[in-house]
Amino acid sequence: MKTVKKAASLILGLALLAFSFAAYAETVTENTVQTEAPELELSGEYEAWKQIAESLSKEYIDETLDAETIMKMGVSNLLEGNDDMLVALLKKTLESLDDYSTFYTAEEYQEYLNTLNRTFFGVGLELKKSGQYAEITGFAEENSLAEQTGFRVGDRIIRINGSDVSNMTLDEIKNMLMGELNSTVTITVLRGDEYIDIIATRTEVKEETVAGDILPGNIGYVRIVSFSADTANEFFEVNKLFDSNGVNKIIMDLRDNPGGLVMSAVRIAQSIVPRGKIVDVKYRQPEYDTSYYSELPSTNKNFYVLVNENTASSAEILASAMQDSGVGKLVGVQTFGKAVVQQTYPLKNGSVYKLTAAQYITRNGHHINGVGLTPDIQVQNKTEKIDTSVYTPMDMTERYSLGAYGNTVKGAKERLYMLGIYKGKVDDKVFTEELQEAVKEYQYVNNLSASGVLDVVTQTRIEKTFSSLQRVVDLQLQTAYERFGGNVDDLN
Repeated sequence: MKTVKKAASLILGLALLAFSFAAYAETVTENTVQTEAPELELSGEYEAWKQIAESLSKEYIDETLDAETIMKMGVSNLLEGNDDMLVALLKKTLESLDDYSTFYTAEEYQEYLNTLNRTFFGVGLELKKSGQYAEITGFAEENSLAEQTGFRVGDRIIRINGSDVSNMTLDEIKNMLMGELNSTVTITVLRGDEYIDIIATRTEVKEETVAGDILPGNIGYVRIVSFSADTANEFFEVNKLFDSNGVNKIIMDLRDNPGGLVMSAVRIAQSIVPRGKIVDVKYRQPEYDTSYYSELPSTNKNFYVLVNENTASSAEILASAMQDSGVGKLVGVQTFGKAVVQQTYPLKNGSVYKLTAAQYITRNGHHINGVGLTPDIQVQNKTEKIDTSVYTPMDMTERYSLGAYGNTVKGAKERLYMLGIYKGKVDDKVFTEELQEAVKEYQYVNNLSASGVLDVVTQTRIEKTFSSLQRVVDLQLQTAYERFGGNVDDLN
């Protein structure tokens, strides 16, 4: 009987292993605000297990074992020597608390940090979607390995490791280019009329999180895609560009920004929000409460801040501080509404658990968790099909080749230009070598005979592809630009 009790004691320790891990963690207090706990809903499987344990406790010969002890014994035996099961249990335990708490293995946590800091293992190519292709527009850093390997600006990626990537999204193509450090990937590019296979080695690549430019009318535009450790410094560099050019009307784009490091958002806010509170961070234990302030006496800058349904977390901290202080007006649609803060607790074996530890309250005392920020100017973007009637029609009956002349040639140029394939002039009717190469390229990726001849089949296929094109009309950006006195036509 003593042996069974001793085993039960050991099993209790194992069953509570997730909590014993916290002994190795950094000391950080749980900080969610106390609310009345909702009625717990347990799965049917758990209820069946509990019912069986209760029955066992009444029928088993050892009357000292109650149902709770029997359940702990079962969990302990299930976990013993089963690391995968333990990880699964810890993940389910954390994820059952809310949408943001979770458990990471050491490898998963490194991947999380890489994502947060925009660091990954790739080939260092800057890409844009150009029609059906991903076109190389630059390199992640000057004199990069990618450029030394043989890639050139203007190359269009056709295949990756032999797989056709035409018509894939840019994200899908980027995912195929990423992999393990120092692994290789074979990329087929189209350069002019030549298909070139390049073997590239994956290295550590760090993407910037801030990009800025000066639009016509001396109006600044800055986009922040997330908040990593370097985001504030990247923003300060863009701000220097604005200052050196006397730009004081700025459009800040926080759309689709999922958040990230709170302090990065706070540092940016401290550089643009007039003196006063930025945000309150409220913990479960009041003694850990923290408030962040700006000491900036004043600012000569005015902002319109673009937000949408995917603007969340730290992005909402920055947006709310700008809105509440009056330095910026929000343009777009209601934001996501994630006003809780997670903290990480590292463990000795390299694994980490992330726990919702606090909530934040905006400068003017608003609780926005699950609600979001309401824009000052509510604008919804729209998607529309291209009006094909304004383009030169193709006759679909004749063949056209190098040196030919006619409206169909001009129509083909217009369509292939819109598809990102043809780069030449579209205001003439002459079938040039440049158009011939564009036709070949289109035919190749659409599994047609790459003859460079604009035959009836090719014309029909081009028209079908062109007719299905859609474009997003960025009414949010247009609205902000117009409010600053810009001419929308200058954005095209």
